[in-house]
Amino acid sequence: MSSFLKFLVSSGDASSSRRHKHPYYPREVVVPNYAPNTYTLPMVLGAFGGASALLMVGTVAIGKKVNKQLTWKDAGVLAWFTLCGFLHCFFEGYYVLNHATIAGKQDIFAQLWKEYALSDSRYMTSDPFMLCIETLTVLTWGPLSFLTVFAIIKGNTSLRHITQTIASVGHLYGVALYFGTCFFQEKFRGVSYSRPETLYYWVYYAGMNAPWVIVPAILLFQSSKTISQGLSVLNKVKNMKGGSSSTTSGSGSSSSIYSGKAESIRSFDGSSESKNSSSRKAADKESKREPSRDSRDGGERRRDRVSEQAAYFRDEGRPESIAESKYEIWEENRADAREQLRKKRTTGRRE
Repeated sequence: MSSFLKFLVSSGDASSSRRHKHPYYPREVVVPNYAPNTYTLPMVLGAFGGASALLMVGTVAIGKKVNKQLTWKDAGVLAWFTLCGFLHCFFEGYYVLNHATIAGKQDIFAQLWKEYALSDSRYMTSDPFMLCIETLTVLTWGPLSFLTVFAIIKGNTSLRHITQTIASVGHLYGVALYFGTCFFQEKFRGVSYSRPETLYYWVYYAGMNAPWVIVPAILLFQSSKTISQGLSVLNKVKNMKGGSSSTTSGSGSSSSIYSGKAESIRSFDGSSESKNSSSRKAADKESKREPSRDSRDGGERRRDRVSEQAAYFRDEGRPESIAESKYEIWEENRADAREQLRKKRTTGRRE
C-alpha cells in the first residue's frame, strides 16, 4: 500500500514537472505542447529585422519614385506605417490564427512569438484580452496603416492626415490597455507575466512597445496641427468671399453715388462756362475792344488743364470735394485775371 502511494506521488510530481517545464512566468501557468526554439536568438532577430528593413527601404524607394515631392520627413512616416502594416497584418495576424498551437511550432514567426512571450506569457496561453486586442489590431490598424502608406505615396494630404490620426489614436489606445492590464494585474493580484531579468522586462516588454507610444503621439500632434491650419485657412476664405460679396454691392451703390456727383459737377462746369461766356461778352461790349489772342489762349489752356485735373480726380474715384475745390480755385484765378484785364483796358482808354 505504501509503495502504491509513493508511486502516485512520484507520478504526480513527474507530470507536474512536465507541465511546468517552460521558461515563462508565472511559473504555475500552463503552456500546452511547448517546444523550445531551434534557432538561436541572433538568427531569429536577424532574419526578422532584415526582412522588415528591406520592406521599409523598398517602400520608401517606391514612394520617392512615384512622388517626386516626397520629403525625407514624410519618407520616415512612410517607413513607420509600412512597418506597422507589416507587423499588424502578418506578424500579429499569424498569432490570431495560431494562438492555440503556437507554443509547439518552429517556424520563424512562432519562434519570435515564443521569444517575446518571455516578457508576457499571455501570448502562450490564448489569453482572451490578448486575442481581442490583437484581432482588433489586425482588422483595423493594419489596413489603416497600409492606407496611410498609399496616401503618402500618392501625395493625398487630406486622406493621409485622416488615416494617420485614426491609426495613431488606435495605437495609443491599444498600448494604454496593454500596459494598463499588466500593471493592475501585478498591483492588485500580484501576478507578473514577465520574467524578472532586465532583458525581458525593460528591453522586450517596455522598450519594444515604447515606439508605439512616442511615434503615434508625435504623428497625432502633426496631423492635428495640419488639420487646424487647413480649417483656419478655409474659414478665412469663407470670410473673404462673404466680404467680397458685400463689398461688391457696396461698391455698386458708391459708384452710382459718385457717378451722380460727377454728373452734377459736369452740369456745374457747363453752367459756369455759360456764365463766364456771358460775362466775357458783356466785358467786350463795354470795352469795345477784343482781348489779345495770347491772353485768350492762356486762359483756355488754364481752363483745360484744370478741367483735366478735375476729370482725373473724378475718374480715380477720389472724393468730388477735391475736384470742386480745384474748380473753385480756377474760377477765382480766372475772375482775378478778368479784373486785371478790365483795369488795363480802362487805363488804356483814359490815356
